Amino acid sequence: MVYCRVQEIIVGTFFALVVFLTFTNAVLRTMNRPIVTADDICLLLFSWTALLGADVALRYSRLVGMDMLVNKLSPKLQKSLQLLVFGIMITAMLVFIRYGITLAARNWPRFLNTLPISYGWVTISFPVGCSMMIFTSITKMVKIVKNFNSVNYNVRKDNPDVVGEEYTTGITSKAEK
Repeated sequence: MVYCRVQEIIVGTFFALVVFLTFTNAVLRTMNRPIVTADDICLLLFSWTALLGADVALRYSRLVGMDMLVNKLSPKLQKSLQLLVFGIMITAMLVFIRYGITLAARNWPRFLNTLPISYGWVTISFPVGCSMMIFTSITKMVKIVKNFNSVNYNVRKDNPDVVGEEYTTGITSKAEK
């Protein structure tokens, strides 16, 4: 899916920029030549990296889980529990979006210390990232419901593409289809 690829490229690029700017600025500070705007740029990029990256992690089932305990349950009970967890996550994300929009609106008149950019661009990453995680959660819930009676289906192993053998057991790659 193009949406997923673009998001992953953005997250990877922003993360690389944060690392590069932080390292470069640290080296330049030792020479008394710091990049004055580096901290603000890193703050902006890091907020977006964290929230968009959380959605990517959710899509690839890389968030914290209790696999050791859940794997002992029957497949239908596992799926029911996954639906419950996604429902709780969506509820929490809706609350985060509500308060995140309020926070962003309050921060819109405020500017970053060294850049003529509204601090609202930092805080709006929270409701945007939460919205994307809701979309991902709903997508995963639909897959669980569609495959509820299938003993072989596991949403944690159903990823957008082949990641590694341990995460794609029983799923055919795009090349095999």
